[in-house]
Order: sequence, then C-alpha cells, then structure tokens
Amino acid sequence: MTITCSDCGAVQLVPDLPPGAIAECNRCDRFLARRTFTGYEVTLASAFAIFVLIWPAVFLPLMESTIRNLVFQESRLVSSVSVIYTEVWFPFAFGFLFLALLFPALRALLQIAVLGSIRWNWRIPHRGRLFRYSEELRIWSLTDVVVIAGLIAYFRAGVSADVQVGSGAWSYMAVALLTFLGDRSLDRRAVWSAILPDLVAPPGKAFVSCDVCEMPVTDRGPGDACPRCGGTLDRPIVRRFAPALAAVLAAVPMCVPAYAAAVMVNDNITGVIEHTVLGTVQLLADRGYWQFGVIVLFAGVAIPCAEIVGMLWLLARVPFPSTRGLVRRTRMYRVLHRLVRWPMILPFIAAIAAPIINFRGIDDIVAGPGATPLFIVIALMMLAVRLFEPKFMWRTAGEAR
Repeated sequence: MTITCSDCGAVQLVPDLPPGAIAECNRCDRFLARRTFTGYEVTLASAFAIFVLIWPAVFLPLMESTIRNLVFQESRLVSSVSVIYTEVWFPFAFGFLFLALLFPALRALLQIAVLGSIRWNWRIPHRGRLFRYSEELRIWSLTDVVVIAGLIAYFRAGVSADVQVGSGAWSYMAVALLTFLGDRSLDRRAVWSAILPDLVAPPGKAFVSCDVCEMPVTDRGPGDACPRCGGTLDRPIVRRFAPALAAVLAAVPMCVPAYAAAVMVNDNITGVIEHTVLGTVQLLADRGYWQFGVIVLFAGVAIPCAEIVGMLWLLARVPFPSTRGLVRRTRMYRVLHRLVRWPMILPFIAAIAAPIINFRGIDDIVAGPGATPLFIVIALMMLAVRLFEPKFMWRTAGEAR
C-alpha cells in the first residue's frame, strides 16, 4: 500500500506486514502502520464495554468520605460538574464534562458504528468521516488523565477525612483500561483500507494527499475533500498556522493567574488554606505522598513550560524555514503531542476532590481561582498542538514531497 506521511509528506510504499510488525517513515521516523494480532476485533469489543461502563462510572458513587464517622459525604463524577459550575467559571465545568465524560462515550459510539459496519457489513454512510472524528477525539478523551487525577485526589482527601473508593471509580478505571487496550489493539491502516483501499503502487502522476488518513489522491486538487475520510487535501498552511499561534500566545498571559492563584482552597475550622500548584506539591510531600508530588510538579509545571517554549520554537521556524534539523524538530513535535494532555491532571484533581470533602463549617475543599486559568492554559496548548502540523515546516522548507 502507498502512504503519504502526514508529518513530512514523503510517499511511502509499505509492504504487507506480518502480525506484530510496524512500519516507520524512512525520512522522519514517524510511525506509519502496525499490523496487530487482533486487527480491530478487540477494539470493537472494548468500545462496546466502554459505552456500557461509562454510565455507571458517571452516576454511581465515586468516593465516600467521613470525618470520625460523624459526618458523611458521597461524590459522583457527574457531581463534580455541578460543584465546579457553582464554585468557578462555567467553562471549566463544561470542559470537565466533555473531556472526562462525553467525549470518551462519543468516541466509543463512533468506533462501534465504524468497526461494527466493517465486521458485520452494515451499510453506514460516511464511515471514513466517522472514523476520522473518532481519531480526532483521541487527544480529547482523557480517561487515563482522570484516573491519575482521581488517585491523587483520593490521597489529598485522605489528609482531611477517611475516604472509601466506590463502584463508580472502579467502573471508570475499567473504562480507562479498556480505552488503552482498544487503542493499542487497533490496526488503523486495516480500518482505513476496509473503508477505501489504499493505492497499491505509488501514483505515476501529480497527486495531492490527505493529512488524516494519509491517502494519495490523483483525481482531485488541493482544498478538495478526501474521498475516504472527508479531510481537506493539501490544506493551506495559514488556515491552521494562525490559530495555532494565537492559541499559544493566548496561553502565555494566562500562566500568571494559573500559577499565582490557588487551584484549591481548604476552608476548615482552623482557617482558610490556599494551595497553588507548587503548594499542592508541598502539601503532598509533607504528608508523605512525595511520589504524587513529583507527578504534580512534572505534569503541572515542567510539561506546560516545555509545551509553550517548544510550540513557540516550532511555530517560529515555519516562516523562517531551514532544512537543517527538520527531522529533529518533527520528533520534538511528536513528544509535545504525547505529553500535552497530562497537565490536565492538576485542574482535574481540584474537580474531583471538591465534592469529596464538602463538610461546610468543618472541612471544605473548593476549586480555587487559579483552577480555571490553569485549565484554559492546558486546553489552549492542546488546541495549538492539534492545529499545528510538522508538514508546515517541511512545506516551507521545500521538502513536503
């Protein structure tokens, strides 16, 4: 099959791979294809299980807390949305609702539709578009991030109360595990080929390529819709470059309130204690949970700084192209893409911990004023990374083919 690498634009002829084998771009080392042992069967089964389990994970008790068996509190994932909505700015509440709950459910539903249509020969229109949407939601479905945030919130809440894990938490952990298993088991090239087969040989005439399904197309022009996934063929640079740059520049000033203000506020009988990002690290370390403090420090401070500096550097190289270091900068982008979602652990800790410790007049944890700008910073960087394409650098340097 013939593939055009979405990172550097090079045309690749990939042979039939044996089970377990992978193919990488011979120019930029991008992962192109992997022949899994299960194809898409495990992913389809996982999607069914996710769509069933996500609802008890959302509505069943997440954690139960008590202070000396005198007062009791019960939290659910869905209750985090209402608590955040009343305590801080509403975009944070809706962001948690979509990233933690709705997007994972929607992605599972799309996978069921597409993979089920391939498995049982269902007639579903626009299967390529639906599969493209499910792949677009991959970066925005943060089940693994929510699990890590929930674990840290559990230990944070344990500082003030006795906390028990509920059935909703176990269901959500199963959802996160199934999501990971489904992603690792999916043979994406096999799915794309089942929707519309790839070219067997490299095109012998002028062609345009799709940056989503990596299909070379000879009978259409730049800006047309891909016949397989509906994406834009050879889409213009400025259309996505300018929004990516705007997102990074908007995130920079938001870092001041995000790190200067408290992300969590603890109102107890001894007084009001405000915890910034670094204060949360110090609190976890003081209570003996230093390993979780390291996670918070790395995810909440190191990664966002690296994302902003790295994206500014990559964006700056687009209008000032150079062939030197193109592969290195492309690899750098792939690292940024993998890490950009993990800083969302910090605002999610506040979102999950707030309903657990909600004993008014005794001990109460609320999301602080810094939680919303921190959420906005991370969301803007996720958007910038998603909008940016390494092919920008290759194209302006004259190396896109």
